[in-house]
Amino acid sequence: MTYRKDFNDLLSDEEFQNGIFNFNFFSNEEKRAFIRRYSVNKEEFIQARTILSGLDFQGTRFSEEELNYLWGKLGIETATTLSSKLKSGTMMNWFSKAAAILFIPLLVTSVWLSYKTVKLEAFKDENIDRLAGTYNTVFAPVGGRTKAVLPDGSEVWLNSGSSVQYPVLNDQAYREVKLTGEGFFKVMKNPNKPMFVSAAGIRVKVYGTTFNMNAYEDNTDIETVLVEGEISIVKLNKEGKPENTEYKVKPGEVGRLNRLQNTISVAPAVNIDVFTGWVNGKYVFRNTSFKSILERLEKIHHVNFVLEDQTLGDYSFDATFEDQNIDRIMEIFAVSLPIKWRSVHAEQKDDKTFSARKIFISKTKTGE
Repeated sequence: MTYRKDFNDLLSDEEFQNGIFNFNFFSNEEKRAFIRRYSVNKEEFIQARTILSGLDFQGTRFSEEELNYLWGKLGIETATTLSSKLKSGTMMNWFSKAAAILFIPLLVTSVWLSYKTVKLEAFKDENIDRLAGTYNTVFAPVGGRTKAVLPDGSEVWLNSGSSVQYPVLNDQAYREVKLTGEGFFKVMKNPNKPMFVSAAGIRVKVYGTTFNMNAYEDNTDIETVLVEGEISIVKLNKEGKPENTEYKVKPGEVGRLNRLQNTISVAPAVNIDVFTGWVNGKYVFRNTSFKSILERLEKIHHVNFVLEDQTLGDYSFDATFEDQNIDRIMEIFAVSLPIKWRSVHAEQKDDKTFSARKIFISKTKTGE
C-alpha cells in the first residue's frame, strides 16, 4: 500500500480532525459518508485516530488482526469499504515521523475537547526494550476535563489544566504515575505491585483504590481524599525522595499537606462531593470563603478575578454549580452578595494564544 501524498495536509484539516474525534457519535450512514468524503483506507483511518489522540507510536506496526479489532470498535458492521491489505514497514515508518512532527501542534489544535479518553493499546514484543523508560503524558485542556486509561487498566480523570505522566512499559516492582493539577483515580487492584502517585511534594501509595488528589502548583494545601480502598501518603524532600513517616488514610478521610508549614494531617471529609463532584461537572463548596471559591473557579474557567475590595474575599457561604458558565455564576453571586462585576475579554497574544479573561469584582455602595 502507498500512503496518500496529501495525508499530512489531511491530518491538519480541522474538519477531518473533528470528524475523527466525533466518529463514534456518527450514525452508520454518517460514518460511511465520512469515509467516502476523505477516501481513507482502514490503515490510514486507524493511524489518523492514533496520531490525533496524542499518542506517539513510533516504530509500532499494527497487525491485520489489530487493525480489524480497532476498526470493529468504531461501530461499522463490515470493513468492506476499506482496503485491508498491509505492505512493508514503509507506511509505519512514515507514520512514526508524522507522529513526532504532528504531536505538539495537533495536541494544541484539539485541546478544546472537553472529554477525551486516551487508551494505550498493546505493543509487539520487539518493541519492549525500546519502550522501557519511555513516558507518555496526557493533558486536560484549560476549561475542560480528560479521561486517561493507564497501561494496567487504571483510570484517571483529569481536571482543567492538569496532566498525568506514566511509563509506556513498566518492568519495576511498582507502578509509577506523576500528577500535575487534579486527578480522580480508579486504580486496578494489585497487592503485589502498588502504584505510587507523586505530585507537588507528596507521594501517595495505592493498592487498589478510588481517590481524588488536588495538587495544583499554586495550592497552599495538597489534598488527597479517599473514597474507597487503601492509601498512605508521605512527604517528598527537596530531592523528590520520600521521607520516613507514612500517614494512613481511611475511606472518607482527607490527607492534607500544608506546604507553608510542611506538615501532613489526616481528618474526616465532611462532604466527599466537595472533593470529587467535579468529575461529573459539579463543584460543591461548603462554608468556603469567597476568595477560595474564586481561586477554584479561576482554574476551571480560565479567568482571572480581581477583587477591587479585598474584604469581599472574607465572605463565607455554601454553593453548588453544575456545569454553569462563568457569566451565569457571576449573576448568581451578584444576587447573593453586595457586589458588582465587569468583564474584560481575553486578548490574543503574539504567540496566537489567548490571555485569561479578567473579571473585576467591586463592592456595591449603599443605595445602589
